[in-house]
Amino acid sequence: MLSCKEVSELVSESLDRRLTLRQKLNLWMHLAMCKLCTRFRKDIVYLDSQTRTLIHEAPGVMMDPKVELSSEAKTRIARKLTERN
Repeated sequence: MLSCKEVSELVSESLDRRLTLRQKLNLWMHLAMCKLCTRFRKDIVYLDSQTRTLIHEAPGVMMDPKVELSSEAKTRIARKLTERN
């Protein structure tokens, strides 16, 4: 059985890629029993759809190619991702 943390990661990943059949089954089994994760999924799907709508309605605002992270910010993000694994 997946933990809530694993489920939250899978829910987020499912917005960007297709999950394997095993991942889908494990996810849905957990969601069938966990109201908090079900609520999280509903909220994250809603936020994703609203963000996509905003990008579609105002593409220049959200996707300005001139906007770039500072090298310090990129380093901090890379460090956090490394620490997480």
